[in-house]
Amino acid sequence: MSNMTQLFDASRFQGHVKVQSAGKAAVMTLCGPETGSLRLFSLWDGAVLSFNRIYAQVWPLAQNEAANIMLLNFCRKGRCEVVLEDGQFAFLSQGHMAVGTQQAQEEYRYPSGLYEGIELFLDLDLLAHRPYPLFQEGEVSLEGIMEHLHTSRRLYLGPTPACVQTLLDNLWQFRDSEEVGLLKLLSAQLLWKVERQSLETSPAVRYFTSSQVAIAREIQNILCADLSQNHTARELAERFQIAETSLKNYFRGVFGENLSTFLREARMRRAAELLQSSELRVAEIAAQVGYENQSKFAAVFVRRFGCPPLEYRRRARLSIADDD
Repeated sequence: MSNMTQLFDASRFQGHVKVQSAGKAAVMTLCGPETGSLRLFSLWDGAVLSFNRIYAQVWPLAQNEAANIMLLNFCRKGRCEVVLEDGQFAFLSQGHMAVGTQQAQEEYRYPSGLYEGIELFLDLDLLAHRPYPLFQEGEVSLEGIMEHLHTSRRLYLGPTPACVQTLLDNLWQFRDSEEVGLLKLLSAQLLWKVERQSLETSPAVRYFTSSQVAIAREIQNILCADLSQNHTARELAERFQIAETSLKNYFRGVFGENLSTFLREARMRRAAELLQSSELRVAEIAAQVGYENQSKFAAVFVRRFGCPPLEYRRRARLSIADDD
């Protein structure tokens, strides 16, 4: 069994992921209350293109992750946690790319519960034994890519160059297509461009320790446990016995936004859920998500959803009725 076959073997995910054929692609789907899928195209033996649409905070990790796989990960939306072999953490965000050969150490985590992106999995052993003709003819060298990125920690993490992003946008348009020939050409062009495009030699990437990430996650749990409560950064910093500035930096580093923005978005999402699923009055919903002033709640809601709360409820229920 090749490294690549092991990587996408559904039996190694212990029932958390199912794999099924979908035309010329294979689709891995997350099983459970959260959703997500990887749409996989085999470009050649040892070369797989994946379009990732994940709307969950965790994607399970297959046991004994496959070895000697070069992975290029291009983030379009959301955030992806990257655990380094030395135990530190980095976060791949929108408009950034990660290239390397080190394997995931834990579950794949998406702090915002959203990740859309493109990945290329390249089995270095298999491709060395049986080279991909398109790479040879197109003068794409996987060793050259690694040398070009002169990566440390076996991982390069930095901004995606504009010309590479343009290629990614073009490739993304064909995520649901059956045009495998075109996907092969675009993927080879993408690698060719990555190998030759000027990249930041030492991109400013912030790394975090496991304890710092754990603090950020616990803060998220505290904030979301009861949205009616108003926790200050000072109060939370005192609870964890760290400086207020450090707390803010940890949280923003992991979740990509500051405490107030994160909390406001969480409150608005919960308010929208309650408007659809309950008969609670707007004032009661406002109180449940931390707003004593109904007018202030309504103003924030309009900015987020483009209509007042009661209009949102009416539209949501009409939509449900139409579906029935």
